[in-house]
Amino acid sequence: MPAREALSSESSEPPSSSSEPPSSRHNPDPAPTPFRAAWPWVLCVVGLDYLSTLAYQPSVAFGAAGRLAPLVTVLVAAVTLFLALPIYWYVAGRSPHGGGSTALLERVIPGWFGKLLLLVLLSFGAVDLVFTRTFSAAAAAEHVTHSPAPAWQGLLNDATREGEAVRQQLPASVRAATDGSWNRQTVVTLLVLLVGTVVGLVFFKGYTRNFVRLAVLTVAVYLALTLFVVGSGAAYLAAHPDLVERWWADVWAGNWKPGAEPTPVADGWGLAAACVPLFPALALGLSGFELALMAMPLVRGKPTDTPENPRGQVRNTRVVLFVAALTMSAYLLASTLVTTVLIPPAALTTDGQAKYRSLAYLAHGGPLADGNGGTALGSAFGLTFGTVYDLSTVAILALAGLSFAMTLSAWIPPYLARLGMEFNWSVRLGFLVWLFTLLKFAVTAYFGADVDAHRAAYLTGVLAVFGFAALAAAVDLWQRRRDQGWHRLFRVPPVFLLALVVFAASLVWVVWGRPVGAAFAAAFVVLVLAVSVVSRAWRSTELRFHGFDFADKVTEHEWARLKASDYPILVPVRPGQKNLRAKEVEVRTRHRIPGSVPVMFVEAELADPSDFHHKPLVRIAREDGRVVVHLTRCCSVPHALAAAALEVASGGAVPEVHFGWSAENPVTANLHFVLFGSGNVPWVVYTLIRRAPVPEERKPRVVVA
Repeated sequence: MPAREALSSESSEPPSSSSEPPSSRHNPDPAPTPFRAAWPWVLCVVGLDYLSTLAYQPSVAFGAAGRLAPLVTVLVAAVTLFLALPIYWYVAGRSPHGGGSTALLERVIPGWFGKLLLLVLLSFGAVDLVFTRTFSAAAAAEHVTHSPAPAWQGLLNDATREGEAVRQQLPASVRAATDGSWNRQTVVTLLVLLVGTVVGLVFFKGYTRNFVRLAVLTVAVYLALTLFVVGSGAAYLAAHPDLVERWWADVWAGNWKPGAEPTPVADGWGLAAACVPLFPALALGLSGFELALMAMPLVRGKPTDTPENPRGQVRNTRVVLFVAALTMSAYLLASTLVTTVLIPPAALTTDGQAKYRSLAYLAHGGPLADGNGGTALGSAFGLTFGTVYDLSTVAILALAGLSFAMTLSAWIPPYLARLGMEFNWSVRLGFLVWLFTLLKFAVTAYFGADVDAHRAAYLTGVLAVFGFAALAAAVDLWQRRRDQGWHRLFRVPPVFLLALVVFAASLVWVVWGRPVGAAFAAAFVVLVLAVSVVSRAWRSTELRFHGFDFADKVTEHEWARLKASDYPILVPVRPGQKNLRAKEVEVRTRHRIPGSVPVMFVEAELADPSDFHHKPLVRIAREDGRVVVHLTRCCSVPHALAAAALEVASGGAVPEVHFGWSAENPVTANLHFVLFGSGNVPWVVYTLIRRAPVPEERKPRVVVA
């Protein structure tokens, strides 16, 4: 007789059946998306974060690059279309259920190293989340505080005066710590954050039909008004080509920033060498791609889509990515050129004029670089149109931070919970969401609502997220093509490698120049790792079980017979046990099991012990004339054995699980269990069964001899 003889021929069908015991009900699958929307409407949801960058990006570009800003923006557009778009186009097809680069990274780099990378990515995502909110709120405040509308200024003066009166009533130590920080910019930023938080509570359950409608209205109005401003500016430049010629002469002469020494360039290579190092400072123009993938479950696909193959949803998401990238690149190029050439350089660096609000400056009819008034762009430009434009800008900036927060608050906590790295009570209470909310206000108070102070940390989060996306895509394609036999030189496209290098180098450049973002990210990493280690150890004795899959119909049938047996004895054995006959004799002798009582061997094989929940695959075979239950895809041997015993007990007689004594050191055994899922097996199985939420009389008995 052969050493291994299957009970019957293996079925060619994929695993399809599953069994869910009562003990697994405390880990339900996440609730499905309540509705799906057509891709143009999802584009508007993504546009809240992505397109709102237009409110400040032209001003930020001039602040970083001066008169070179339009040329550096060409680099931003090129990176958007030829590096970022291909990366996320690929990731959309490889993680179509809303996980984005996080889900892909988790899949391609398993084990504890992969989980560590995942925690680092989530930490940078948290930095991105917090500073998207605070930066957007501070940018919105710039538009409010420097708007020339008299009614606004009166309200702001009253609010600032009343707030200062309240501050004077505080203890002396608090007054000293907040001296000089209470101003109109801080007041408005805090109000924008407060309003955004209240609106967030209204849409606490995530994207709803009403939120999508609000996003469509906000983005449509803002883009239409911005198109009018930029289009009018472009028409004015076409009618006054001398302005463009003067700007181009300043570029070659090296007159890039007001008051700086000229740095002439001799040729195009010298000009390129001057522009390339400035790209990282303008990388905020890329923000928004990850949000598009997080919102992917919202995209409506085709009626023929299935969860395993949502081809229509992937296609429509890629359309969203392409249209968003193309639209943003066009708007960025046009708006940066128009503002850089039309607005006097001094106004672009002066608070209260065009700094951080260059398009609003034009909308309000600010003086132009040729000495003409802003109304030369058109009769509509002035206080009324500028105020309307300010309102639309504040609206999209407020909702930009909110949409990103809604996405990441449904991204980071579920990932940590699924990996066992967050406590159940914190998930129920939404602890991390409230922590992020408090951090927003704390960061705003710390930086004094200064837009430039927030920018370095915001850039760090954005570039890190892009870098991890490029890494996940490159590793995934390398693995796929390796399995297909591709030569190693062609396994990763050059565009993926170039994207990884560009984003990594830009991140290092930003951190080297302004390490505040890296410091915040490092604090998040340390906090997340510390909480994760404690939570994972604390929750190690949860059952962590999502049911069984069966390898074939024969196994499913035999499993049902096992559950209906009168007196099953389950004997765990190590994978690769050679002599089952000798093992059975030993067990029956030591445990005094009569020969008439059937013994069934259970073999649990570890997969990735760094995973938390698992859904083992069951295969029952006859080996050496004995029935062996093989459990694979297990993240923990004790958890798989306890789940199997509880499942058998749910259908027939309550089984016994028989172990032998182990000579393991208790400390080493427990560490092996927590880290590698295979130590202190008898005691952990007993503990899991005792804690299982099933009636006492239905709990299997654990025997150690």
